[in-house]
Amino acid sequence: MKAHTKKKRKRRFKPFPFLLFLVFIGIVLALIAALPIWTVNEVVVNGTRLLSPDEIKGLAGVPLGDNLFYTSFSKARENLKKINAIKSFSFYRIPPGTVLINIKERQPLAFVIFPHYSALIDKDGVVLNRNQNLTFNLPNSVDLPVVSGISQQKFLQGEKIESAAVEVIVNILGKLSPYLAKKKLQLELGEMENISFLLDDLLRVKLGKAEDIWHKMEVVAALLPVVQGKWDKIEYIDIRWPDNPVIKYK
Repeated sequence: MKAHTKKKRKRRFKPFPFLLFLVFIGIVLALIAALPIWTVNEVVVNGTRLLSPDEIKGLAGVPLGDNLFYTSFSKARENLKKINAIKSFSFYRIPPGTVLINIKERQPLAFVIFPHYSALIDKDGVVLNRNQNLTFNLPNSVDLPVVSGISQQKFLQGEKIESAAVEVIVNILGKLSPYLAKKKLQLELGEMENISFLLDDLLRVKLGKAEDIWHKMEVVAALLPVVQGKWDKIEYIDIRWPDNPVIKYK
């Protein structure tokens, strides 16, 4: 019986040597991580098409010369959060000395024209060009829809366009998307009381008030194929009363 107990004691786990081993491993890893080879010497920005990678690097402010494993990105994260054109981002440490910033940009939807300011917005109404220190690469800027007819004081709320106006814009552009590939669109919101649009500088469509805009655009989408090829012969299409649309010919 005593022999069995003695043998059992020999199998008992001894934590101190194991903890000592873990501490030793931790110290070795910390010393390796502190070697000069891990100095940050390059910042790479990936995923940008609208924005300039060099400008993003400058605005992020990732400190060069710091240790790759010990440097903090908290300040750089705060800097990037201030850039409206960036939807999301992530940082990666790539040994021996590279920091990779992956960027996901917001996609431009339209220009909203105010008397002294042109706001480039996305589908959420976020104004992308509020930062004066950024250069935008917009090769197709002339093809983007142009929205006018709302006051900056009433409809521009900080960094975003007022949600009711955004909903109208998105609904109209969504229904017209099959016709916008090679055609221009000028959307006049008329302070949300007298909405109309001009498609490809030819076809004028009157929508009236913002109420029931989805139903009105359903009627527009149904009528456009009917008048295809006849736009130059039409003075306007009136959808202010969607249950009784009117096509006015010249």
